[in-house]
Amino acid sequence: MTFSQTTTPGRLHLNQAITHDGPGMKFIRAAYCRNATMTIHSTEVLYGGDGLLIAGDAEAQLTPIIGTLDAALQQGAALLEIVTEPVAPPTRLTIQRYYLYGGRHRTDAVSNEERFGHDPHRLAAAERSRRASHAAALRRVQHEVDEREAERERSAARIAPLMKSRAFWLRRHREHLAMARGARRAGEHNWHAYALNAAAFDRTQAAALPA
Repeated sequence: MTFSQTTTPGRLHLNQAITHDGPGMKFIRAAYCRNATMTIHSTEVLYGGDGLLIAGDAEAQLTPIIGTLDAALQQGAALLEIVTEPVAPPTRLTIQRYYLYGGRHRTDAVSNEERFGHDPHRLAAAERSRRASHAAALRRVQHEVDEREAERERSAARIAPLMKSRAFWLRRHREHLAMARGARRAGEHNWHAYALNAAAFDRTQAAALPA
């Protein structure tokens, strides 16, 4: 899906923040504080560039985060963190953080400059803390990425013997056809084309195996 055309200040800011650092898996985390109560929402979406989100039910996934940002721009404060796992080399994780309060949003570096720019020692301390916090967040997400990759490898090892059977590919063919029908009904043309291509591949694989 593409970014929704329904606009709110929080949605506009999130859309802009997602595009930063280019296409890739976006690990999004928003923390909202009001009246000493903290609320945290997190999700993952795959951003394909040009405003295209191509993984998961992105609209439903992002709605709580957008609501958090809209609320923070009116009252309270929020921290938005987006870690990007790029789709192309170099695949080093990158991070962006934003503070939202007082009707404005700014990066954490700009926020530090605004608050402590008059005092070089306090600014230096704030910057050290910011970099350490970034490093901790990157380690957390890298652990998630590593765990996901390990599970993918375990799953591939389990599936490998099944892929030698015709029944496996016929079942996959039925699943991709059902996916194509659902995507067509939803108007998701990219997913519809992908599912049809996958179904054709499944059929070819099945035909090459004995019944």
